[in-house]
Amino acid sequence: MAALNFELLLRILIAHLLSDFVFQPTSWAKEKDEHGLKSGYFLLHILINIVVLAVFLWNLHLWLIILIVSVGHLIIDAIKIKLQNSGVWIFLADQFLHLLLIVMVWLVYTNQFQLFCNIISESLNNQKLWWLFLGYLLLSLPAAVLIGKLTRKWSEEIEGLEEPGKSKGLENAGKWIGVLERLLIFTFIVLNKLSILGFLLASKSVFRFGDLKNSSQHKKTEYIIIGTFLSFSIAIAVGLIYKFITK
Repeated sequence: MAALNFELLLRILIAHLLSDFVFQPTSWAKEKDEHGLKSGYFLLHILINIVVLAVFLWNLHLWLIILIVSVGHLIIDAIKIKLQNSGVWIFLADQFLHLLLIVMVWLVYTNQFQLFCNIISESLNNQKLWWLFLGYLLLSLPAAVLIGKLTRKWSEEIEGLEEPGKSKGLENAGKWIGVLERLLIFTFIVLNKLSILGFLLASKSVFRFGDLKNSSQHKKTEYIIIGTFLSFSIAIAVGLIYKFITK
């Protein structure tokens, strides 16, 4: 099967990232959030997007791409401003729509839409890819739930020893740290980068033993280490099973 030509896509993506992040200071974004479409920075941002895109494409015959991408950028940003929400999900949705527009313009202009669909269809029929997806899925929230149940007894004991009014740390931070470390371990195993696992384990397992002053801190450290080794063991097991199945 023929390979996709990404040259035009790369140029448009670079132009987008430069205009949306590098050439748009945080103060501009805040100004747009406060004053909406009336903000002068809104139109200035669109103008910068047009200029940067034109420079990177540098071909008058591609004027239609510049027009479609720029008008689409304006509409998407206008909708985002109207929603008056700068949360992470709105940000992700905003960037997803920008990227979707860019990809669609690239595929249609380069006449590669059918080739792209064929590649996607072939990938969806790739069993190895589905095993990979299953591995990442298992090591995210399902593994977090399993570890939570296995360590519930110690977790409740630690909570009983906590001093009233004392900060308990960031909410759900431990769970997401565990998810990220398992995904990293699985990725390193898939890529045969096993030497990195030792560094990751060392960086996670070194806690403040020298600062321990009472049994509560000692038990908390032991609890974290148990959770860490459980997390690592599950990730390694899933990684090895994946390697065995897909070899």
